[in-house]
Amino acid sequence: MDILTRAQLKRIGELCLSASQGSNEFSKFSLATAIRDMQHNRLNGYELEVLEEWSSRENRSFDKNRVFIPFSEFRDLSKGTASAGGYLVATETPEAVDILRPWSVTARAGITVETGLIGDQAIPKTTTKATPYWVNETGQVTASNPSLTQVAMTPKTCGALVNVSRQLTLQTNAEGFIRRELMRTIGTAVDQGVLNGSGASGQPLGLLNTTGINTETGTSLAQAGVVSMKRKVSDSNAMDEDISFISTPSIRELLEKRERSTGSGFMWDRDMVASRPAYASTDVPTATMICGAWPYIYLGIWGNGFVVEINPYDNTGFKTGMIQARLLLSMDVSVLHPAAFCVATSIT
Repeated sequence: MDILTRAQLKRIGELCLSASQGSNEFSKFSLATAIRDMQHNRLNGYELEVLEEWSSRENRSFDKNRVFIPFSEFRDLSKGTASAGGYLVATETPEAVDILRPWSVTARAGITVETGLIGDQAIPKTTTKATPYWVNETGQVTASNPSLTQVAMTPKTCGALVNVSRQLTLQTNAEGFIRRELMRTIGTAVDQGVLNGSGASGQPLGLLNTTGINTETGTSLAQAGVVSMKRKVSDSNAMDEDISFISTPSIRELLEKRERSTGSGFMWDRDMVASRPAYASTDVPTATMICGAWPYIYLGIWGNGFVVEINPYDNTGFKTGMIQARLLLSMDVSVLHPAAFCVATSIT
C-alpha cells in the first residue's frame, strides 16, 4: 500500500468537508455588493462575472442595470420539503416552490408551481371524464370519450420597489437580510395573486374571483360548517391529503377559542381544522376562510429567476445614501378545478 503524504491527506479532508457541506459554484457571490456597485455604475469583478454567467445560461442579453438572479441563489433561505399532496404538473426546475414555501402560505399549502415558462401557455384540462361500463361475458363496452378544454395563461408582471441603505450593503449581515426581504416581497405578491387577483389591470385571476368555487355560510361558523366545507371539496374527487384550510390570523384566533362541541376541544387546534392542516395569512381577505385541494391551483412563472434593477438616478436617494431597487417577476395563476375549493366569508 502506498503511504499517503500529508498534503494528500489534507486534500482528502478538504474534499470530504466540501461534500458534507454541499457545493455551490457561486457561493461567494454577494447580492448586497452587486446592488451597491450597480448604484454607482461600477459593477465589476467577481459579481459581474457571475451575473454575466447567469444571463448566459438563460440565453439573456446582459444589462448591468437589469440583472438576472436565478431562483437557486435563494435556495439556502429555505428549508422547505416536498408537499404531501400529488402535484398535477411535474417540473424539472423545482427551485421556485422550495424558495417560496417559507414566504408564501399558498406555496406551503401545496399549490403546483412550474418555472422556466417561455411562451404563452395552454394547459389541457378534462371537463368530462370517460364513462366506465360493466359487461357480462358476451357484452360489449360502450365507447365514451372524455371532453377536453384548454386553460390559457399569459405572463403578468409584478414589480416591487424597495429602498436599501448604502450602510446596510456594507454591513456583514446585510446579505441575508436583503435576500429575505426580496423573498418576503415575492411571497406576498404570489399569495395576493393566487388568492384574490382581480384578473384586471395586469393582475392574474385569483381563486376568490374564479367562478365555480363552493361557498359556506360564515355566520357563527361552527364545526359543522368547516366539516361541510371539507366535504364539498371532497365531492370534487379531490384527495384528502391535498386538502388544507387557509384563513386570517383573526379567524384563527376566533376558532382557537371556539369549541367543536362542549368539552371536545377547539375548532382550530395545533394548526389543524377538521383534521386537515390550517394556515393563517394577512393576505387572505378579512373574515374569510378557504378550504381547498391546493395542488389544483397552477402557478406558472416565466423564466427561472428574478430581474433586479437599480435606479442610479434617484437624486433624493443619492443625497441620503439610499439605493432604490426594483424586483420584477412574471407569473400567472390558473384554478384548474374550481369545485375543489370552498370559501366561507363574513365569518363571525
